[in-house]
Amino acid sequence: MGESATRRAADAARSIADEGTDTGRRMADTGANAARDMMGKATQMAGQNAEQFNRLMGFSADAQGEVAQQARENMDVMAQCGGVLMEGMQSIMREWMSFAQEAMARNVEGVNTMMRSRSVQDLYAAQSDMIKDEMALLLNRSVKISELSARTANDAVRRLNARAEGAARQARHGA
Repeated sequence: MGESATRRAADAARSIADEGTDTGRRMADTGANAARDMMGKATQMAGQNAEQFNRLMGFSADAQGEVAQQARENMDVMAQCGGVLMEGMQSIMREWMSFAQEAMARNVEGVNTMMRSRSVQDLYAAQSDMIKDEMALLLNRSVKISELSARTANDAVRRLNARAEGAARQARHGA
């Protein structure tokens, strides 16, 4: 394989990786928009359900307003948590796409190095280096993605806990 053929293959690989990254980014954005729309509709439905529940239970106007407000606040927190999770998923998707691009570039470099090998030992050494580098990249990115996942989950839990604590405080002071 000549150097120009290798360069064309590397350019084609980079182009494919770039297109994959753009597609992944668009998919993540579409998912985030759909989640926001769904949470908005769920909030609206929760308010309507709370109003119907209040009428059925015969709550006073003040009590109805309070229950409806609590339902809206709960749905708002759920929407915020959903937003946090979607943002986290987008970050994770971007990280995987970045990994794919970098892995592709390293593979092209590794193949180029193997093609320039002058002996079988050089070829084996280049192949071993390429595999070692790929594994190191994969493991490092996996650690970063795990950290992003944990941070996202912790942020969502923190929001839920803050809402639960606020509701408990309000119940103690309102009772």
